[in-house]
Amino acid sequence: MRHGWRIAGLLLGAACASGGPASRPGGPAPAPATPRPSIDPVRTTPAPPVALRYPRSGGGIVRYAFHRRDSLAATMPSGETQVQQLARTAYLTLTLVHADSGSRITAVVDSVRPDSGFAFAALLLDSARSARWTAWRDTTGHTRVDAGTSPSLAASQIRDELQLLFPPLPPQGVLPGARWTDSTTMDGRVSAFAATEVVHSQLAAGTLLSATGAVPVEVLRSRRASGTGTQFGQPISVTGTGADSLAYQLLTDGRVVQVEGRRWTDLVVSLPTIGQSVPARESSTLQFTLLR
Repeated sequence: MRHGWRIAGLLLGAACASGGPASRPGGPAPAPATPRPSIDPVRTTPAPPVALRYPRSGGGIVRYAFHRRDSLAATMPSGETQVQQLARTAYLTLTLVHADSGSRITAVVDSVRPDSGFAFAALLLDSARSARWTAWRDTTGHTRVDAGTSPSLAASQIRDELQLLFPPLPPQGVLPGARWTDSTTMDGRVSAFAATEVVHSQLAAGTLLSATGAVPVEVLRSRRASGTGTQFGQPISVTGTGADSLAYQLLTDGRVVQVEGRRWTDLVVSLPTIGQSVPARESSTLQFTLLR
């Protein structure tokens, strides 16, 4: 029994990497409705008939704010549900060098700040400051982190968000109004656990420009992940399924102006040697914003 409590504690501890105190709701959270990206109602200028694609030459330095708010509900061995909530904003500087085969990206975390009401986690968030990675974005937008430092769970979470920053595009580009699909297998994370993730996406480019002069790209993703590891001296496994609803604002030069969306993940963490597991549900809201 104590192992089940330890697993649940690990899940909630991972949330504490940038979160507030646990609460105890009266019952489990209801299942979310089928996710749909948010739609900006103020769109009147038609998007020009220019293909959206990532650049093949040049480069530059950009700075982003990655805001995230999470809620993790874990079912304890007693049947009680505990909820951990967290919220923070990470500021990153990205240096990009483009080539015909893709873009080399160097990402550095400049600072991480807890949202109002989560100030006690500031010291934990400081562990992510100065984390650095090199990544490769291919011509379709798939981003793979090749090397770097992830000194904490908070830093690892930011690293995984970097892989969400760019929507997948066909190599030849897409015109406004187009629809397409994408599938990929990638290294990811299920809550606090490293995992291999299979992702299937449905995408659509809008026909009207946003207020920022960008073309909206809406993405619906389904995810399936699994991983293994060792915790508390015991082998541990994790499985998860999830769905994402993401709305991108993409300029014709390939820069992402903003990303907004929600993610839902149902996961099960198991100790096979004793046949015990802890189910949990994680829901997140994301907003990535280009600062300069």
